[in-house]
Amino acid sequence: MKIFKGMLFACMSLPVNSDCDIMKLASVLITYIILMQVSFVPVLCQKPYSDDHGEVREMVLDHSLKTVQLFREGWPMSYPVVKLTGDVPLVLVFDDLSKDQPTFMYRMIHCNADWTPSDLTELEYLEGYPENEIRNSTPSFSTYTTYLHYRLQIPNEDIRMTLSGNYLLLVYRDGNPDDVVFTKRFMVTESRVNIEASAHIPDLSQYKGCCQEVDFTVKHSGITIDDPFSETRTVIYQNGLWDMGIDALQPYMVNPGELIYDYQEENVFPGGNEFRFFDTKNTRTPTYYVQRIDFIDPYFHFELKPDHSKSPNNYFSQEDINGRYAVEAEGSHDPGVDADYVFAHFRLDIPLELEGSVYIAGALTNWQFDDLSRMEYNQEEQAYMKSLLLKQGVYNYRYLFLPAFNEQFDVAEIEGNHYETGNEYLILFYHRPPGTRYDRLLGHQVVHSN
Repeated sequence: MKIFKGMLFACMSLPVNSDCDIMKLASVLITYIILMQVSFVPVLCQKPYSDDHGEVREMVLDHSLKTVQLFREGWPMSYPVVKLTGDVPLVLVFDDLSKDQPTFMYRMIHCNADWTPSDLTELEYLEGYPENEIRNSTPSFSTYTTYLHYRLQIPNEDIRMTLSGNYLLLVYRDGNPDDVVFTKRFMVTESRVNIEASAHIPDLSQYKGCCQEVDFTVKHSGITIDDPFSETRTVIYQNGLWDMGIDALQPYMVNPGELIYDYQEENVFPGGNEFRFFDTKNTRTPTYYVQRIDFIDPYFHFELKPDHSKSPNNYFSQEDINGRYAVEAEGSHDPGVDADYVFAHFRLDIPLELEGSVYIAGALTNWQFDDLSRMEYNQEEQAYMKSLLLKQGVYNYRYLFLPAFNEQFDVAEIEGNHYETGNEYLILFYHRPPGTRYDRLLGHQVVHSN
C-alpha cells in the first residue's frame, strides 16, 4: 500500500503535460491491484477448516446442523470412496434444526494426498457447474423437534468429478463461500491397483500386547512406476479417524509389478479398545446402557449408565461398529425424517480430575475435538459429564484423553490398549508420475484386525 501511495502521489503531483499520462496512470493502477491481491492472499487462505499447515479439515462449523453423514449409497457405514467411473454415487445427508431455512450451496476442492488443496482449477477436475444448490429437503414428520432433512447425491446431473484423488466438499449458506457451515472429505479412486493387506499382532515384542501391525502389498500390473520412492504415497487410517493415520510410508521392498510394505514399527497402531455403546431407538423403555429416560418438553433425555476407566490388563470382546452410528427409531418408516432428536447425558466416573482434557470421540461428535465434545469435570460428583443432542439411533463412542501441553491423544489412559481389539483400517495408494500436477488415487483397501 505504501508503494502504491508513493507512486500515485508522485504521478499526481506532476504537471498535466508531463510524461505521467493516462497510460502510465493505468499502469500504476494495475500495479496497485496486483500488489493488493498479493497482500490479501494469506488472509483469504486462513479458512476456518484449514490448519496451520494448509491441510483442509472435515468440520461442522454450524451446530444447528446435525447428523452430517457422507457414504456410499445403500451403505451408511461405508467410507466415502467412489470409483471414477461406473460406481454407485455417494450420498450426503444432514438435518437443519434452525428456523432460518437458508439456501445451502456446495463446491468441491481437489486436494493432494496430504489434504492440502492441489494446484488444479475446477475446470480441470470437474464437469458441470462448480457451484450448485442442495435442493432436496424434506421436513420432519411427527417429531417433537422440527427440522429439515437434506439429501444430495454425488456425482449428479449438475456436477461430476473427472479426476481421481482427494476431495473436500464445502457446504455454505446463501451463496456466500465464506460462510461455510460444514466440510466433508471424500475420495475418488481409479481402482487400478490391487492391495493385499493384513492387520495382525506386531512382530516386535514391545508392541505385542497393545498394538496392531498393518502390512500390505500393492500390485500395480499395467501401471508404470519408475521411482516408487518419489512417485507414490500411501496412507493408512484407523476406524475412519483422520487424526489416527500413518502416511508417507515408502515401500520396504520393490519387485516387478509390486510394492511391499512389510515394516515392524513404522506401520504399528495402538489397538485401543472396543467402542462403548448405547441405544436411543426406544423413547419409552430404557435399553442397552440407558439408565433412565425423562421427557422435558420438547426433548427426551436419556441418562446413560455411568462409565468407568477400563482395566489396562483385561480385554473383553464386544461387537461394535468402530465408532460409527446408525439412525433408527422404533416404529419408524423413514428415520431420516421421523426419528426425533434427544439428549444423551454422559458420565465418566473418575475420583480425581486428570491433568488434561477428556473428549467424547466418535462419529457422534464428527470426530471433532472442541468445546462440543470436551467433557467438564464435576468435583462434587467426582465425574466428567457432558450432554449431546443426537438423533435417535444406535451409537458407538469412546473417551480420549489429551494431556496438558500435549498434541498427542492418549488412547490408553481411559480405554486401554489391546492387540485383540477389532479395528478397521483404510489403506489409500496415491501415484504422481513425473510432470503431473496432482496425486492420482489408484486404489484403496479396507482390512480388519482379528
